[in-house]
Amino acid sequence: MKMIVTALTMAMVLLVLTGCTSGNTVGKEAASFDEMTTAIKEQIAVDLKDDGVKEEVLVDGKLTYYMETDLTGTEESDPAIAIWIEKTGLNKEEIVNGKVIAAMMNVNADEIILLEAKDEKDVASLKESLEKELEGQIQTWKQYLPDQYEKVEKNIIKTNGKYLLYVTYSKPENIEKVFDNSFKK
Repeated sequence: MKMIVTALTMAMVLLVLTGCTSGNTVGKEAASFDEMTTAIKEQIAVDLKDDGVKEEVLVDGKLTYYMETDLTGTEESDPAIAIWIEKTGLNKEEIVNGKVIAAMMNVNADEIILLEAKDEKDVASLKESLEKELEGQIQTWKQYLPDQYEKVEKNIIKTNGKYLLYVTYSKPENIEKVFDNSFKK
């Protein structure tokens, strides 16, 4: 009888430990904002190489065909911040981190925006800002360049916890996958 009680106790301990272990892997923290941004830029570099770009496109953490704007910076240090804030209607007070990676050329609709909200209650209004940007892109590209408008039609706006992603890009599913994988730590 003592052996049965001991065996049952051991089985219960193992079940509890297994339950705790699997619970911890499901609720892991997301990658950091900087890690997400880096992974997105690395994916863009891979996609450009796959599309036949020969030269190095990611040099010292910077993409050669794209501009990067830190939305949490000061408008004196980067005038593009004011432009993006106005275009999107974004409330800077609602974000901890925000990056825009956009094509340098006005003939390319590529825009990737990654935001980290200060609080989950701010996610809805930040998403509205991203939807406003999408409407702006639709109006611009629908009449301007049909091939770029096709990118806009495939736009992805996605949230996960306090993080938001906006993707107008030739292969939006690649960037979405990077975003999704950031939460599978």
